[in-house]
Amino acid sequence: MRDRLAAQESVHRVATGRVKPRMGSGRPIAPISKVRRVESGLSITINTEGAVIDAYVVTDKPDEVAAWMRAEGLAR
Repeated sequence: MRDRLAAQESVHRVATGRVKPRMGSGRPIAPISKVRRVESGLSITINTEGAVIDAYVVTDKPDEVAAWMRAEGLAR
């Protein structure tokens, strides 16, 4: 997923932050459950089978990237 995000034309860089073990037996609601605007672009939370990963998407077009993630089914 990180490579897919990085390949999007409006994304300059994707930096991985904190990785936490996934707690509980529930399934993730979406591959990317949280999308928040920050000064450098977007802060996102990526859900995998065994972990929750905080990452940062560096972009000067955060609204465009967030809309693309929703259109691709990556985020709600």
